Amino acid sequence: MIRLCLIATLSVLIANSAFAQQTSVDTLYTGLKKATSFTFGNDAIYIVEAGAHRVLKLGMDGKLIERYGKRGSGNYQFDNPVDIATTNGLKLFVSDKGNNRIQVFDKRWQYLSSISGNDRFQTRSEIRPAFLGVNKLGDVYFYDERSRTLGKYNEDGAILDQVSLPAEVKQVSGIQLVDGSILILDKKSELIHRISENGFYESFYEAKGTHSFFYRDNEVYVAKNNA
Repeated sequence: MIRLCLIATLSVLIANSAFAQQTSVDTLYTGLKKATSFTFGNDAIYIVEAGAHRVLKLGMDGKLIERYGKRGSGNYQFDNPVDIATTNGLKLFVSDKGNNRIQVFDKRWQYLSSISGNDRFQTRSEIRPAFLGVNKLGDVYFYDERSRTLGKYNEDGAILDQVSLPAEVKQVSGIQLVDGSILILDKKSELIHRISENGFYESFYEAKGTHSFFYRDNEVYVAKNNA
């Protein structure tokens, strides 16, 4: 079972290359079916519940507001979704891995478009998007399980770059974009790696027991496995 926890006062993660001592842990929501990631936006918490092929919207107090999606291949439907990211709450990106696409929604959860690997988006083969992140410019970085690289697209779906991962990264279990760098959760190594947007290795942080994570305003929020 996964519990969503808020770990506060972690701003020194970036400055001092180490996690601060946690000062508070609040359990917000439990009983999730294969939850894989979460994000914040529009004064709400969005959780990808891959086992139910849907996204949950919670209030900041942890109360359930809405459930989005069901299993399928149409708009608003998902097949093994993995991750969700937002551009200042205006757009929401969901990696719909089983359907080989990233679905894009507005803040009211209205469908806008899909990013997929085809001629329109200047790629020759299908993508298999897993974890993803969005920078301040709206560029989308995602881990493609087919090529084992990071794809970089603009929010209109045009490919900008393909980034190879350093050898130090053994497994990609989460992505966050921070001030020109990419944070990658590596459950196999129990580390969070920090690399440049061009793929150069910068540093790492310990992340034992971390299931997923989210970075905002110099704080890191993590979901941990129950003991």
